[in-house]
Amino acid sequence: MSSSPIVIIGAGIAGASIARQFASRGRAVIVLEREQPACGGSGNPVAVVRPEPGGADNPIAEFSAAGVRWLQHWLTQHGASVPHAFCGAFRMTRDQRRHDKLRDYASARPHDEIMEVSGAAADKLCGQAPASSGFFLPQAGWLEPVALVHAMLDHPLIQVHTRAEVTSLVQHVDDSWRLSLSDGEIFSAAQVVMATAYATQLSPLPLAVDRARGQLSVVPEQADQAIHVIVCRDGYITPAINGLHTIGATIQYDDEDASARKTDDLENFQRLQRLLPSFAKDLGMVLSGRVAWRATTQDRLPLVGKIAEGLSVSVGHGSRGIACAPLCAELLVAALCGDPLPMAREWLRRLDPLRFAPR
Repeated sequence: MSSSPIVIIGAGIAGASIARQFASRGRAVIVLEREQPACGGSGNPVAVVRPEPGGADNPIAEFSAAGVRWLQHWLTQHGASVPHAFCGAFRMTRDQRRHDKLRDYASARPHDEIMEVSGAAADKLCGQAPASSGFFLPQAGWLEPVALVHAMLDHPLIQVHTRAEVTSLVQHVDDSWRLSLSDGEIFSAAQVVMATAYATQLSPLPLAVDRARGQLSVVPEQADQAIHVIVCRDGYITPAINGLHTIGATIQYDDEDASARKTDDLENFQRLQRLLPSFAKDLGMVLSGRVAWRATTQDRLPLVGKIAEGLSVSVGHGSRGIACAPLCAELLVAALCGDPLPMAREWLRRLDPLRFAPR
C-alpha cells in the first residue's frame, strides 16, 4: 500500500473509526466531510448499543455481539471523553412464539449475557412496569455518538477537512483516484475509502443501499418516574440522559422531509405505550427530537470491503452503526494492510460490498 495519505469520504462513525484504524498503524489520513463531523446519523444525542440476541446461526446476533464487545474495549482504553453507561437493556418480544424461542436461547447462555426476567423483578429492573416479561441484556448501554466520533478523530495523523463535498471520484490509469470538491479543490490518493451515506452517488459500481428517515422523540426527566435501563422491543426508551429520555425511532423510506413532525411523535408515543404503558399517559409529554437518515441494506448487514483497486467502502450500517461500524473499520483496515483480522475471515465474504450485484 502506498505511503501517501489515505483519503476517507465522510466523518460519521464509519469514517472516523476507519481514520483511527489507519492512524493507529502510522498512516496519515485526510478525512473529507461535506458538513461537520457527526452531522448525519452519527449526530443523534444518544445511541443505544446492544447485542441482538439470537441463535448460533444468526449472523446479526454474532455480528452485533462482537461489535458491542469491541466498542466496550475501545471505550475502556480511549473513551474517557465519551459519556456512556453500560446499564443493560430489557428486551421484550412481539409475540409468544418469539418469546419462547428467545427463552430457549437464554437457557443455554450465561446470565451475564442474557436472562429472562418477569413480574416484580422486571418492574424493579426497569424502574417502571414493562408491558410484558422479557430478557435482560447486561452488556447493552448507551453513549453520546458525537463525542465518540470526535474521540475517534482525535489523533495527530488525522486531518479533517469540513465543508469539503466530494462531487466526483475518477480513477486514473495508474489506479490512483482523483477527487473533485464542490469548491473546485482537487485531491489525489492511491487509497480512498467511502464511508458516507452519499457513497451511492460517487461509487463507480452500484451499491445496494437504501436511505431511511428516522425521527427521535424525547420525554423530560421526572423525579418520581425513573427508568434504570434501556427498554426495547420495536424501538426503545433510554434512561434519562442530560435530563431527557429518548424514544426512537421512526423509519420511513423515500422521505426527505428534514423537519420534525408531530405525527412521528405520535408514533413514538405509541411505541412508548408498547414498552412502558404507565410511564407517560399524555401525548403532550412527548417532544420532538432529531431527524436523521441512516443507510440500510436488505439483509441488515453493512457493505464493507474493497470494490476496486485502491477504493473501499464501509456503508449501510443502519441502526447498528455506532455499535458495529468501529469493528468493521478494524476488519477493513486490517484486511487492506495484511494484518490479523479481528473476527473470522468468513466475515469478509458476508460483508462483501458487491454481494447484491449480478455476478
